Amino acid sequence: MEWKVRRKILTPDRERPWWEHSALAPSPLLRGETIRIYVGGIAADGVSSIGYVDVAANDPSRILGISQEPVLVKGRPGMFDDNGVFPASVTRVGSQVFLYYTGFEICEKIRYRMFGGLAVSDDDGETFHRATEAPVMDRTDEGLFFRGGPSVEPEDGRLRAVYSAGSAWEFIGDRLRPTYDIYGSISADGAVFPPAGRPLLARQAGEHGLGRPQIVRADGLWRMFFCVRTPDLRYASGYAVSEDGWDWTRRDDALNLGHSPAGSWDSEMVYFPNFIDTGSRRYLFYIGNDFSRGGFGYAELASW
Repeated sequence: MEWKVRRKILTPDRERPWWEHSALAPSPLLRGETIRIYVGGIAADGVSSIGYVDVAANDPSRILGISQEPVLVKGRPGMFDDNGVFPASVTRVGSQVFLYYTGFEICEKIRYRMFGGLAVSDDDGETFHRATEAPVMDRTDEGLFFRGGPSVEPEDGRLRAVYSAGSAWEFIGDRLRPTYDIYGSISADGAVFPPAGRPLLARQAGEHGLGRPQIVRADGLWRMFFCVRTPDLRYASGYAVSEDGWDWTRRDDALNLGHSPAGSWDSEMVYFPNFIDTGSRRYLFYIGNDFSRGGFGYAELASW
């Protein structure tokens, strides 16, 4: 791939109590001449909520507005998302906007669990309500500790979904970190998913996680962007292609979006990639260093 420009959009300014730092997992929604980017902002207590940044569709470096309050906050005590939420993806389904999100739950025997939730908007992404307080991607044998982060794309009247799932932890340095791979399934309505999907992409040597995949259909191919976690913590983005949506070939080198030179906002992380086609321009949004404490930005695609 060739990229025209690569720019930072925003570093959180700590002006909002719910948003002390970070802009996790940017998820864009086209709204006319504006792109609304939903992000996970972390408060001083370490708990994340979901808000948004509005940018110009013809120039995402131009900020048009920032939500003063979050559109989705943590769940009630005891729920799967009672210790924070951040976006997985956002898409239009009929007249509604579906915001898939990851919910965190602190545990005693392990550090935490993560499962996938769904919030729905009936007013074009201004406000959201939970479709259910339970996960729409809950614990099953393919993902006992982690299962979620879905992205969906229409296909023949149904929705093709990709997501991550895992059931183990590994010591990376002196700290346990989760491991997971990428799976796929088909949903009739985007709210109910099968209890098990089909494995699509597995970790390779030197990787401890493939997560938060984003699927798009573009120029005759299914294309997937995803997170690649490695022991050196210089997390990167991966890329794969498929003709049928089930058999995938990794082409990470073709992504051509590596870490920037030392000192740049994205010199250590190019993470949480999310692609959008506005009809006239194509962008990949992603976060930078230290899980976006250094900000988030985008690259504009020139050609595949």
